[in-house]
Amino acid sequence: MDQLIPIINKLQDVFSAIGQSPINLPQIVVIGSQSSGKSSVLENIVGKDFLPRGSGIVTRRPLVLQLYNTNASGAAAVPDDGGDGDADGQPEEWGEFLHMPGQKFSDFAEIRREIEKETDRITGKNKGISNKSINLKVFSPYVLNLT
Repeated sequence: MDQLIPIINKLQDVFSAIGQSPINLPQIVVIGSQSSGKSSVLENIVGKDFLPRGSGIVTRRPLVLQLYNTNASGAAAVPDDGGDGDADGQPEEWGEFLHMPGQKFSDFAEIRREIEKETDRITGKNKGISNKSINLKVFSPYVLNLT
């Protein structure tokens, strides 16, 4: 690991020098045994309950979570069509899945249901486990830019 960090720093410097966006490398990795609170850590970082709940093995596929801070008007820090907030004037927060391009989920309970549905699609309902990740981007004024 000590050798990896300087290499990554050099790569980031090269991308900056040639005018390219830096590569998105994981900034946080959550690893632990079953039911040790990995999902709770991610939900606390996002500030929303959006991950499947239950007993036994619930999170059966890796989740690649990308967080994008938006400003108060809903404009994302990455290219996006943004928005001015929801009907009651609150800043808009939403999620987008890689497997459903262009579809925004502003209801985080719907995000949970989509994670469950996509997990079952690959692993089946018999509690199978897969190493195929689910990619979710969350846009919110209340998060930091993290991958």
